[in-house]
Amino acid sequence: MALWGAAGDHGCFCSPLNRNHAGGSHSDRDIRTGDRSRPNAPSLAKVIRQVACVSAGVGQFRISVGELAEGIIGPSQWEHGVNDRVLIGPSSDEFVSDFTSSFGQSPDYVAAGAFAAGLIIEECIRRAGSLNDLSLRDAAHDLETETFYGKFQLDRCGRQIGHSTHLVRWQNGRKVVLT
Repeated sequence: MALWGAAGDHGCFCSPLNRNHAGGSHSDRDIRTGDRSRPNAPSLAKVIRQVACVSAGVGQFRISVGELAEGIIGPSQWEHGVNDRVLIGPSSDEFVSDFTSSFGQSPDYVAAGAFAAGLIIEECIRRAGSLNDLSLRDAAHDLETETFYGKFQLDRCGRQIGHSTHLVRWQNGRKVVLT
């Protein structure tokens, strides 16, 4: 199954904005799914009214899709102001202020995650007192902390188990944190 916009006059599945497609008239927010190997088979297509998108948590998403972002939900690893408990590094407000001053734009969760990873590495180096790989790994396994990005904790296999993902929805042109 694939996701694409409604078919145009020439059977092109490229834009969910096209209202005059072979299957009838739908609103400009309709998105159709079906078997791309048989795009002219209307019985395989259905209209979706709710859309979730992995990239919806990034601010660039709204810029890229414009008004079509409205109502779309998706995950976000970090949202400014959601995590107030900080044990290492700057607060969320300090990070956003410094980032914006340095780069002329607000950070999204990708930038926040990269900075938080640096904070975790710095703390592991401080605790290990070494740059030795095994010492750093042991320090990371023993580390249970929180940054402005959220909680950090690894399980015995080295998987991140402390961090929680947020769910966001685009409403009135703005990202709203649901969880």
